[in-house]
This record gives sequence, structure tokens and C-alpha cells, in this order.
Amino acid sequence: MGKAIVVGSINMDIVAFVNNHPKIGQTIFGKEVKYFSGGKGSNQAISCKRLGCDTVMIGRVGNDSFGEKMLKVQREEGIDVTNVKMLNNTTTGTAFITVSESSDNSIIVIPGANSSWEENFEDNINIENNDLVLAQFEVPDWVIEKIFVKAKKCGATTMLNPAPVRDCKKEIINATDILVVNEIELQEMAGIDVNKDQDESVFIGAQKLLELGIGTVVVTLGERGVRLLSDGKRKRLNARSVTPVDTTGAGDCFIGGIAAGLLKGSSLQSAAELGNIAASISVTREGASSSIPTLNEVNQIFGENGEIYEK
Repeated sequence: MGKAIVVGSINMDIVAFVNNHPKIGQTIFGKEVKYFSGGKGSNQAISCKRLGCDTVMIGRVGNDSFGEKMLKVQREEGIDVTNVKMLNNTTTGTAFITVSESSDNSIIVIPGANSSWEENFEDNINIENNDLVLAQFEVPDWVIEKIFVKAKKCGATTMLNPAPVRDCKKEIINATDILVVNEIELQEMAGIDVNKDQDESVFIGAQKLLELGIGTVVVTLGERGVRLLSDGKRKRLNARSVTPVDTTGAGDCFIGGIAAGLLKGSSLQSAAELGNIAASISVTREGASSSIPTLNEVNQIFGENGEIYEK
């Protein structure tokens, strides 16, 4: 079995809980503040590891207390952080999040070290033909392009999660095997209006992305489940029936699950179902990476239905 190589952001999330969001110029008292490990790259790496595959994290942190904390979190998960560099001249990426009583949030992200990469960073990264290389849009485009081009030369599979969505360079598209998007990202990248409540509309949007040269498109639709389009074949996976507590990080959890499933040799549908089940567990818990279940938990909760996923 190959390994998951995750190239992406590593952030410290600072979350302030308030009754209501402040207006411009207003000072309010909050209820509490919490610190969580974050960044889509870090979250997805943790999900890959917890759901059963060897995982390598490639990222950047600052030489500060947050950077030390984030490296400790990754190491404790058993993730290889050899290629996470601690930089002296910048700070660790930080997200300032305000959450109201109604669960609405506002977020300010300071990329910090996530934007600081040396030109030939990929030279020392070992990629083998049975690996899966995963990236998101919280690091510069040229970083993604370089690692994906190298991955394709090595025969590895590439998976892109274009979040937060922005214009995607043709060179990145050309080197992407699997694209994982939500309905907003699908609509932006396809360039058409998509109605997430109508499967035909979702599949038309996904087909537009296949026409760009991507082999497989996976669309996550929250409570409506997942839609798969690969080699002209359509698949629909329904969401699990749960009572959500916090949906933060559910998409990252899903992506780690599908990556881990594919690395275990599962079919695309089976791998997506592993991600689907894991994400359904995660939304019943608070936090992003803290809510991601282990493979044992997936088996314990859903194994009685015969859905056992090998370690």
C-alpha cells in the first residue's frame, strides 16, 4: 500500500465564542476562546492517518509557539513531518474565527508561513508510483503545480481539493486525476449555475470538469450525500442519518477517507463511502481535526451493517 502525501496549509485556529458578532467600531465581551489545530492540509493529513494509511505532511510553519504546537500535533498522530519546515522570518498560519450563538462564523486567515516556499522544495520529496498526492488551495498555485507534475512523472495519483475556490491554472488541471469539490466549488469551476438539489444539474456541472481533462470528479453535498462521475459512470451515495453538532472540517474528513480508501485498493465508490461514513461521525462532534474518527471507530459504529474497512 502506498502513502498519502499531503501538501497544504498548517494553521492555528483561534476561536472566539460570542452571543452576536460585533458591528464595525463596536467592542463586545466574548464567552470563551479555544485553540484548535487547523488548516485544510493539516486536517486532511490527520484524516488520512486516522483512517488507516501512512501519511506524509509537506508544509511550512513559523518558528514560534504555534509552529511548535502544530508540529507536536502532527507527530502525535504518527504523521511523517520530515518535510514540514519551520521558518525563522515568518509566523505560523493563523485563523481568527468568531462564532455566534446561532453558529454563524466570520473568519480572518493570516497565511503566514503557508505562503513561504523555496523554489525547489520538491527535490527532496520521495514520491513512488503507488502513492497518492493531495493538495488544496491554501498554498500557492506554483507549489501545487510543481508537486503534481513530479507526482505524475513518478506514476502517482493526484487529488485536488480546490478550496477556497479560485481560478485554477491549466497546468494544475492537466496534472489532476481526481477533483473533490463541494457545490460552490463545482459551480465556480464549471462556470454554470448548479442546483445541488437536482442530481442532473450536479452531474452536468461535473461533466464540464471532466471535459477539462480530469478523470474523476467527486462532489460533496452535505446532507444530500456524495455524487461521483468517473469514466462516464454516475454514482450516488446518500448521507448517513445523524444529528449534526458542528460541520466544521467535515469536508476535510471526507477527503482523508476517500484517499485512505483508494490507497487500500478500494474502488472509488467504496473509498467514497468510507469518507462519507467518517464525515457523518465527525459532524456529531465539535471541532475540525478533533472531530475526525479513527478507522476503529468507523468499524465499531457501522460494522454491524457489514461495512468493515480493513486496517
